Amino acid sequence: MTEPTAHRPSRSGIPVLGELSTLARVSLLITLGLSLITIVLDFGLHIDQTALFVLSAASILGLAWVVGLSTERLGSLTGPQIGGILNATFGNIAELIISFFALQAGLQEVVKASLTGSIIGNLLLVMGAAIFLGAVRNGTQHFSAKVALGNIALLVLALIGLFVPAIFFYTTADRTQGTITEESVLVAVVLLIGYGLSLVYQFTHPEATLGGSGEPEGHAGPHWSPGVAIGVLIAAAALLAVLSEILVDSIEPFIDSFGLSAFFVGVVIIPTIGNLAEHLVAVQLAVKNKMEFALAVSFGSSLQVALFVAPVLVLLGLLINQPMDLVFTPLEIAAVAAAVAISALIAIDGESNWLEGALLMLVYGILAVSFYEFVGPLV
Repeated sequence: MTEPTAHRPSRSGIPVLGELSTLARVSLLITLGLSLITIVLDFGLHIDQTALFVLSAASILGLAWVVGLSTERLGSLTGPQIGGILNATFGNIAELIISFFALQAGLQEVVKASLTGSIIGNLLLVMGAAIFLGAVRNGTQHFSAKVALGNIALLVLALIGLFVPAIFFYTTADRTQGTITEESVLVAVVLLIGYGLSLVYQFTHPEATLGGSGEPEGHAGPHWSPGVAIGVLIAAAALLAVLSEILVDSIEPFIDSFGLSAFFVGVVIIPTIGNLAEHLVAVQLAVKNKMEFALAVSFGSSLQVALFVAPVLVLLGLLINQPMDLVFTPLEIAAVAAAVAISALIAIDGESNWLEGALLMLVYGILAVSFYEFVGPLV
């Protein structure tokens, strides 16, 4: 979540801190300190795994925010086209890194649950909170219904491709793992091609994209130099990798301690950890009466998960000898279909109110309860 630029912060002698407000400086230092403490506790003292899960999750939340700051700054320096590529690439970097280490640990079903959980969370919880709080602050908000529905159409097409392997699995007589994995890999390649085409269209037709080619005020990132922004991004990504491995190693003790299912952790907790900073940005934009930008965050993140994160994980699974397919449970397919359908109904008239936002969050609550009670193949 980027700090407002209405007033210039007092300068510090350290380049990274010099262009941040006092609150942002404190937040960054706390994030760095907590990250280092967590690493020391894991590698040096070997403390309780449940405590490590909580500490690493808190550190990752802060690091995802730092990645957002540096990405926004680089985007403001390079212009809307390159900035859009950076945002599309790094928007879900925390979740991608967490999922990679979970995949490496053989937790394929948890990884798949996190993919659907991220899509559902963006379309129901994030969009619902943004619409609700934005309407409470500003009343009924308006946006381009035509452009919103265009984005929903892209999302529907992406999800059809994402869920085709599941349909194949439930309808074919040949359910051997090799056949399912091969089919998933081919679909993953096609989805990545679709991702590339969506970027080309977005940058050649900015008027057809939610938020257009402009940049919301207060979301250009801190006034770092290019070198500082790149350095911060690399350092945050490196810490994310280390802490994600710690988080994944402590998932099973965390599940045992709280009596949760692996499915619930994958579909609710991990997406929240990886995407919270981005979620807060959407809510902040809606409160500032910039609903098109808020919707762009929600729809754009969901599209990125379906067209980029999921297929990349499938291909990475082959490289590390942990093959992952795209066969999702019927509950996940139904939940995502419901999320997309209700999102379309909300966007169809080009305006939103607090009741619609509240209902979106209630639907997410209903699904979360179902996920909590679910005792399918992940238990």
